[in-house]
Amino acid sequence: IDGLCKAVQDGVDAVKLYGGATAGSRTMLDALIPYAESLMATKGNLVEAAQQAKKGAESTASMKTASAGRSNYLSEETLEGTPDPGAMAVSIV
Repeated sequence: IDGLCKAVQDGVDAVKLYGGATAGSRTMLDALIPYAESLMATKGNLVEAAQQAKKGAESTASMKTASAGRSNYLSEETLEGTPDPGAMAVSIV
């Protein structure tokens, strides 16, 4: 389990480094970061981690702007009330 947790965290760190996004950027990281944090905190509880990923993804619906990712090109009116597709996809997988 420790190896899985570390691999997930390393993956999140790589996406942040090479993609330039962080939590709150309205990207898949808004699901991945809480997933990784929960996985580490619960010593591999996949159910809890998945729930945190879903909450993170759903939180993107209230974000009015995107500072990274494809949503970066969309207007506030388009984004409002719609969760980020990348974050939602991550929360499902």
